[in-house]
Amino acid sequence: MKKSILILFVFVGFALSAQNTKVEVLKEFLKGTIQLDAGNIDLGQPIFTINELAASKADKVADLTKENVAEVLAEAKNYSTCIITVGVHTIVKITDFEDCSPSGAWGACMPMGKGYIQKAGVLSEVNDYLKNIIGRPGSQERKVFLFK
Repeated sequence: MKKSILILFVFVGFALSAQNTKVEVLKEFLKGTIQLDAGNIDLGQPIFTINELAASKADKVADLTKENVAEVLAEAKNYSTCIITVGVHTIVKITDFEDCSPSGAWGACMPMGKGYIQKAGVLSEVNDYLKNIIGRPGSQERKVFLFK
């Protein structure tokens, strides 16, 4: 019985540690743009919380669609930070507008970005062209947050 309780405490401690690590990773990723702390973030779905915070802090917010991608990315060059989220599972920051890769699906040259994709509660870091991080145009909600 004591071993079962000890194992339960170790498991709960490990799970809480992993959640706190997720918050730390996202805090560092958004440093200087959005202020995150464990008290204002949903540990199960942190990108959902970031969407809400970014919407209230961004200088401009837009939906990203195949029809407006070229103009949104052109406008984003005038801002210091461009963050894009896909649903509640992906967040990406554009890192280099000049290094871009043409996308037939999007009909635009997609810049380099760095971000995180959450699968099964785990954040996986990605560094790639935007088209490879946010996927093909479709019904998923894609939000663009621009910060001066």
